[in-house]
Amino acid sequence: MSSSDQTKTQAIQTFLASYKTKDVGTRIALFADDISFEDPVGSPAIKGKAAMNDYFVATVAGGWDIDLVPQKIMVNGTEAASITQVSAGVGGNPPVTSTIVQVFAFDEAGKFKSLRVFMDTPPA
Repeated sequence: MSSSDQTKTQAIQTFLASYKTKDVGTRIALFADDISFEDPVGSPAIKGKAAMNDYFVATVAGGWDIDLVPQKIMVNGTEAASITQVSAGVGGNPPVTSTIVQVFAFDEAGKFKSLRVFMDTPPA
């Protein structure tokens, strides 16, 4: 694995770990200013770093407990995919566990410029 691939892998690992610790600042620092985020794919994209910050702050304020554990991270050039085990619950309710695939595109500075989340059963 090249050092560039290692850097991208580490950025993804940092992003995923930030959910469990609810560290929005660390998470947002990984995004390009013009980030586009689809979660899940097919839903309206959230665009821009400020909108992403608002989204993540609202998620934490909403009482969500989320743990994202990478099962496999694959980097090819300026893109990467992570097969990720998710455990998510809110308000003390038992968490729901599922597997997602996250597709990341990086800009020339190594920041996430696009993040698309595929899930087995997207919400209706």
